[in-house]
Amino acid sequence: MALDISLISDNQAEAGVIATLLYHPEFILHTDYLKPSYFYNVENGCIYWAIQELYKSGVERIDALNITNMLNSNRAVKKKIEQYNLTDMQDFINMSQYACRHTLEEYKLLVNNVVTTSFKRDLNKAVLEIQSACFNSEADLNKLNSLVNTKINKLTEQYITSNEIETFGSHIDDLWKEICNRRTEDGVYGIPSKFPLINEYFTYEPGELVLLKARMKRGKSAFFLNEAIHKIKNGVPTLYLDTEMQDRLFAERMLANLTGIEVKRIKNGKYSYEEGKELEKANEWIKKQPFVHMYIPSSTDEEIYAIHKVLKYKMGLEFSIYDYIKSNIASSSENYNVLGGKCDFLKNNVAGDLNIAMLAGAQLNRQNQVADSDKLERYVSSSILWRDKSTEELAKDGLDCGNFAATIDLNRNGEMMDDEDYIDFKFDGNRMRIEQSKIQHDKSSNPFKNN
Repeated sequence: MALDISLISDNQAEAGVIATLLYHPEFILHTDYLKPSYFYNVENGCIYWAIQELYKSGVERIDALNITNMLNSNRAVKKKIEQYNLTDMQDFINMSQYACRHTLEEYKLLVNNVVTTSFKRDLNKAVLEIQSACFNSEADLNKLNSLVNTKINKLTEQYITSNEIETFGSHIDDLWKEICNRRTEDGVYGIPSKFPLINEYFTYEPGELVLLKARMKRGKSAFFLNEAIHKIKNGVPTLYLDTEMQDRLFAERMLANLTGIEVKRIKNGKYSYEEGKELEKANEWIKKQPFVHMYIPSSTDEEIYAIHKVLKYKMGLEFSIYDYIKSNIASSSENYNVLGGKCDFLKNNVAGDLNIAMLAGAQLNRQNQVADSDKLERYVSSSILWRDKSTEELAKDGLDCGNFAATIDLNRNGEMMDDEDYIDFKFDGNRMRIEQSKIQHDKSSNPFKNN
């Protein structure tokens, strides 16, 4: 049996809203989220629109004549009026005095009822569309999931009922509490990096995206692995989305990092009995951790969002790594748009919407540039340039300062480095271990830095 949609309405609340605005048109400033289309009664919706337009245009007197003239001024509205035989406006106003509310609080309650019933009608419509799709034999899991997310997200974005503008000071106490609660015991804000010198510039904050830029085969994945293990060891639920490395290959690298046994020997089985015990111990440790690695060589934005949303619910996901942002489109202009769009999606739709801290990678070309870097970095909070040191830098810095360097070249939340400056790191590719060098190079003697 088909549902009578008229049952999902509140004519009394709709009439009360209109009646109140006839006597207190200034109340409309507090409920800009109420739209004419939210009224089930077309007559009420048209009158509400007219009052809204009159008030916006500075007309102080909301009477029958002004409302009628405004209704007749719009061709589409006038057509609706003629179609639905709008009541004589003066009679309508005369009757409205009995439904009028004289306090803002009472008016808001009426508005809330109108918005709620409109939401229910639109939700019912969306459910029917989803139900219809369920009977489509060609609709697979991904298509259905995308449809559900699209419909629900659109509704929740549309029905925002809290647009009153408040002074910043009215909620500064709550903001201050949030600031204090997000500090760690040692004063670090957000989720710390494994590397203390990076923490002096930024940390991984919920809702923010950090971009790691590096040449091909220069240790991007190793950097991500080290950050992931650091988060896991500190009890941070972590996701690693991998566009290149299958689970088995990732497991070899992770075990090498945890045990200190070279990747090659883990692969060929040439390790001692004692080392075998260490590997078993590492395996048992991994089983107990809130960590997910997923190999996704190709995936839609909807799939990526769904993965994060599920893990946010199932294990309280806090930190996510995306290895890495890329495009297979040959056209350079289209490629730029794809890369920029992906970065925008990760920052706003995933990190922002789900309140997750994110670290993503981007590949540099031979000129040490990211394709359309401006578009990519438009959306990120901070970016790190990760590279192996030049022959000249190795000679100048010495072996104790390490073989790799990282430059914080963008930081919206704090200080940035000079282009020629860097943090020293030691990268052991055989064991997939990256450590911040205990001894950092002497910046004052840097011949490559402009004075």
